[in-house]
Amino acid sequence: MLKIRRESGAGAAGPRAVRAAQRRALSRSAKLIRTQGRTIPWKHAAIYAALVLAAAIIVGVWDHAYEARQAALLKPPPPQVLAKNLVEDVVGANTVKSVTMDQRAATLEMTVQDVLIKPGQSLSERRKNVTTEGILAIQLLQSKLPLKAVTLHIVDGTRALATVTSKLGDKAPTTHFASALQ
Repeated sequence: MLKIRRESGAGAAGPRAVRAAQRRALSRSAKLIRTQGRTIPWKHAAIYAALVLAAAIIVGVWDHAYEARQAALLKPPPPQVLAKNLVEDVVGANTVKSVTMDQRAATLEMTVQDVLIKPGQSLSERRKNVTTEGILAIQLLQSKLPLKAVTLHIVDGTRALATVTSKLGDKAPTTHFASALQ
C-alpha cells in the first residue's frame, strides 16, 4: 500500500484555503488579462496621441509651404513683362526694344523693331504692313490689359517708321508715319 505522508504545514488545506487560493489565482489572471491588451495604459495612450498630433502638425506645415510655393509659381508676371510678351507674340521674338508703363495712369509706351517691311516693297505695302503690325499689337494689348492709352513706336534699326496710338474710347488705333514712309 502506498502511504501518503503529510508534512506539517504543507498542503493541509481545507475548503476555505482552497477558495482563497482560487481567488488569488483569479485575481492574478484578471490582472494579466487587463495588462495584455484589453485595456491600454494611459501612458501609452498619451504617447500615441502626442505622436499623432506631432505628425498632423508636420503635415500641416509641409502643406502650407507647398501651397505657398505653388502660389508663387502661378503668380502672373509684372505688367511690363506681360505687355512685352504679348507684343512679341504678334510681331516676333526679340522685337520689343523698350517698354515704359505708368500703372497709375494706365498708359503704355513701347518701341518695337519692324519685321514686315522687306526690300523692294512699294510705299503703300510698307505703310499697310506697319499699320497692321501696330494695330494688331495694340488690340491684343488692350484685350488683355486694362490700359487707357497705348503708344507703339515702330522702328527699323535706329530709324523711326511710324507711331501707332490708341486711347480709351477710340474706334481704331491711329497711325502717324515718319518721313521715311510718307
